[in-house]
Amino acid sequence: DVTVAVGAHVERGDRLGTAGERLHLGARAGDAYLDPAALFGDGAAVELVPFEVAPGSTPDAERRALVDLTLGRGPHLVDLRAAASWLADRLAVRPPGPAGLAMAADLVEGLAAPGPCSSGPPPAHPAAGARRVAVTVAGLGSSSGPATIDDLPFRDLGYHRGAVVRFSYAGGRTPGTGEDVVPEVAPRAYTSADTQGDVHRAASRLATLVEATAAADPEATVDLYAHSLGGLVVRLALDRLQRGGFPLSRLGIVVTLSSPHRGADLATVLARLAGRPVAGTVLDGASTRLGLDLDPDAAVLAQLAERSGVVTDLAEAGVPEGVRLLSLGARGDPIVPAPRTQVDGAVNVTLPVSGPGAHTAVVTSPAAAAEVARALADQPPGCQPWHDVLADVLVGQAVTGLESHLGAVVGASG
Repeated sequence: DVTVAVGAHVERGDRLGTAGERLHLGARAGDAYLDPAALFGDGAAVELVPFEVAPGSTPDAERRALVDLTLGRGPHLVDLRAAASWLADRLAVRPPGPAGLAMAADLVEGLAAPGPCSSGPPPAHPAAGARRVAVTVAGLGSSSGPATIDDLPFRDLGYHRGAVVRFSYAGGRTPGTGEDVVPEVAPRAYTSADTQGDVHRAASRLATLVEATAAADPEATVDLYAHSLGGLVVRLALDRLQRGGFPLSRLGIVVTLSSPHRGADLATVLARLAGRPVAGTVLDGASTRLGLDLDPDAAVLAQLAERSGVVTDLAEAGVPEGVRLLSLGARGDPIVPAPRTQVDGAVNVTLPVSGPGAHTAVVTSPAAAAEVARALADQPPGCQPWHDVLADVLVGQAVTGLESHLGAVVGASG
């Protein structure tokens, strides 16, 4: 149990929280990593971890470094490398070496260093009674008509009627939304083609909408919600807002659902097939399956590839200081596997949603609403039993490995 928040001032004797059998404590002053033993008297039993944390690292990066250090070697940890291999064999999932190590590392982090969690039910209507505005961003192939992101239960979360503004990829807001919040921002309809242009242009337009929304009510907190591609648009917009001097403290929570923060396998395949006739065939099949109208030569598809400049830049940038990012992935999402949705420096949660329609079903799932409600109330994510952690890691890594393998096969045969 953690009883303090980031930025809280504490005095000698104040309770920070209650630990279990083991506690890892790191001490930093700015970017300098300190010896935590210096903070205790002679009566404390402190054993230093022989690891130097790089300057400028985040608490999440520090925790992952500790996990990497103790992977399979910690005095109180089982050999989870061997456990992961055993489980993978039983499930007929045989990833190559790097994938197996990634699976083992995720298992260790989820089981041995899960972080704070909430054991009770999520709060009811956490946004009620507060001046909060939700700016939403739909995904690839959406239009200004009904979109998946609209299905998040904003009313149940406590947002009052009219406090939800949906971003238009053509600029401004989509018709029928935001009339009461930003009436001065012109509504503009958009089509699927507008979502397939340069993602940087979309991010610039979103940043403009966020600035206008914040200026319309200086006392309101602006929350951002995005599905799929919208999550990358939001993160690029945050960078633009920060560089433009916008006070990110005006933002409440930033939530992305099934967003390919680490790239999308389908986009990677198409990038490998660029210029070949088979690229259109592959995309036509995917478009039909997803009910979307996608152009194999669209700029955004190249930007969504796993090693594109956009994905690489976002990975290096992480989460801007002061921004609370909650990234929600679906355990069995075949479009954006859960491991692809994770962001260093964010709160990453994998929800128990699977099946062919998991990519969109995650938005309407009760589990997503519960995690958003906890985030709005400044609570940590819900606690997961060990078997759910196990299922999240095994299924997510299996889907990722299978799609990567199929992508390689298609690229070679193309």
